[in-house]
Amino acid sequence: MSGRNTMRDINDEYEWVHNQNLKKFKGKWIAVINKKIICSGPYADDVVKEAKKISKETPFLIKVPTEEYLSL
Repeated sequence: MSGRNTMRDINDEYEWVHNQNLKKFKGKWIAVINKKIICSGPYADDVVKEAKKISKETPFLIKVPTEEYLSL
């Protein structure tokens, strides 16, 4: 893979994340590549830096909410 995500990749990653139990990541940023959480932390820029050390692929980055929410 060239390190560029397609819209399909992003949608797949989002759907996968949405169906995971992320309680241990509440309030943290997570980096996901190929439906695997590769790193997490309180600051997005630090998570991106760590993800770049782990993989050449561009991660899907999302912040896990601290409270339950309704996703439509």
